[in-house]
Amino acid sequence: MSKKTWMISGAVLAAVAIAGGAVLAIANPFAAPPAPTAATATVEKGTVSAVVSGKGAIGAAATSNASFAKGGTITAIAVTVGQAVAAGQELAAIDPADADRELEKARGGLGAAETALANAREAYQTAKNALGNARALLAAAPSDAPDYASLVAAVREQESALPSRDTEVVNAVKARDDAAREVEAAQAARDQTVLKAPMAGVVTAVNGTVGSVAAGGGSSSDSGAGSSNSGSGSSAPSGLITISDVSSLRVVASIPEADIAKVALEQTAVVTLAGTDAVSIKGVVTALEPTPQTSSEGVVSYAVRIQLVDPPASVKLGQTGFVSITTAAASDVMMLPTAAVTLTSPGEGTVLLVEKKGAPAKAVPVKTGLSGDGFTEITDGVQAGDVVELTLPPIDGAGEAGTEEFLG
Repeated sequence: MSKKTWMISGAVLAAVAIAGGAVLAIANPFAAPPAPTAATATVEKGTVSAVVSGKGAIGAAATSNASFAKGGTITAIAVTVGQAVAAGQELAAIDPADADRELEKARGGLGAAETALANAREAYQTAKNALGNARALLAAAPSDAPDYASLVAAVREQESALPSRDTEVVNAVKARDDAAREVEAAQAARDQTVLKAPMAGVVTAVNGTVGSVAAGGGSSSDSGAGSSNSGSGSSAPSGLITISDVSSLRVVASIPEADIAKVALEQTAVVTLAGTDAVSIKGVVTALEPTPQTSSEGVVSYAVRIQLVDPPASVKLGQTGFVSITTAAASDVMMLPTAAVTLTSPGEGTVLLVEKKGAPAKAVPVKTGLSGDGFTEITDGVQAGDVVELTLPPIDGAGEAGTEEFLG
């Protein structure tokens, strides 16, 4: 049997022979397109949820950027990224030489102040004893004794001298207390040459090396709403060592300004992680940033913090989370896919009701309620079990090719 090649509209169609007078089916570009079959949906009861969407980065609910109070040359770093640390654990150290000298100087000043105080107290006690002796002599002498006047003068002299001695003691006590505080401050400065973890968590950044100079400024922590950084990652750490409490995770999501008024504290959310294996995690809105963020393109949004509930161990800091916040819900209501409803005004629309199979669908007015998540609540106009057509957009290229039978 010979093979034939058919050229139709520039397309090469292969003819397939079937033994005994076969039927050949080939694509015919001139055939009329088949009548499209309308997609339908059935009115049923369920829950319609209105959601607000955004995205942000997975972050720790609490983060601390630990830094030395005063700068200095780093002599030791005791932790590495990924290491779990306890509160108060040693993280790093700087050269303590300057702090040691200041502490020794302060201790010397305290020793001198304590000696001065002891001397002042001894002088006061001596003056007090002298006054007592002078009074005793005066009391024992008769008023007509030749030295009676001199005894009176001696008592008066001792009485006038005693207050100054008392003042010396008071001043010496103050000087001693000031010196003690200087020792405490010097000791604190010496202690601060060893950097300790301000909280328990996991080390997420180490921004220094042994031998480099660490800047001062002290530690800081972050547990507020913060910024979302467009969901691409967490903001750069500012401390020498960053510690994150990974036992409690949250997402700070950017919510468009058109939707932020619908968001409130305690609303539930679903956070879906980016990646090939999508992971969805429950969450709760715990904070709303009152001031807006404006992108370089001029888009205004607000940061909303969502606390994750029981996140899996596979969740990583900095992962992008796509957030859906449920702002309203209607349960046990009649509903249809939103694609089946044509809105004509707020709360009103039409659907294409299929009354009989094969018959044209009939436009029926309906009243609508809550819409969201691809569904619309229907409050009047149809009943559960009614079938309606979906108003789907046409598919590009549909009906452009047909088939034609050729008899052989």
